[in-house]
Amino acid sequence: MNLKKIILLTLLISILSCNKKENKSERIFTENYSIEAPLDFERTTTMNELAKVQYKKPEEDLHFIVLEETKEGFLNGIKMGVHKVSPSLSGYYKVITNHFDEITENFKTSDYGVTKINSCNAIVFSMSGKDLENGKGVYYRYAIFEDEKNLYQIMSWTNIGFKDKLVGRMEPIIKSFKSNSISK
Repeated sequence: MNLKKIILLTLLISILSCNKKENKSERIFTENYSIEAPLDFERTTTMNELAKVQYKKPEEDLHFIVLEETKEGFLNGIKMGVHKVSPSLSGYYKVITNHFDEITENFKTSDYGVTKINSCNAIVFSMSGKDLENGKGVYYRYAIFEDEKNLYQIMSWTNIGFKDKLVGRMEPIIKSFKSNSISK
């Protein structure tokens, strides 16, 4: 190779590396919180009638929804005996994992961690198993948050076979959650 070709090749590589496609997202605002959704996901309303925010990327079998509930509603459920847990974020975690244990064969939890995300107390964890309804192996990356008045769930999921490839796409969604009632 002569010097001109080497210089041209170097220039071409540096131009292409500057034009790398970034994973961009948009911030979705609701009355009580905001969250970032990747631009390559599509908004939907068909996954869960209680979720205000629902996005999916069908070609990757990757989905996420956000559910919210008032702390008062959760406490009332405890008082009425619907939930036999402590009135805390860890109690809320037990309600969620008990529910999934009932609807999932070979249910397992992993990667449990208590943390703060954008000033909210949070529990982030993974779940896996076989969905009893459709028989498919499923992997969830899950987070629950609390602010002054509400409890929130971010449920992201995919086919268990895609877990290693897609778990990295789930984390930024979870970490982007911001409550409107907590000031930094």
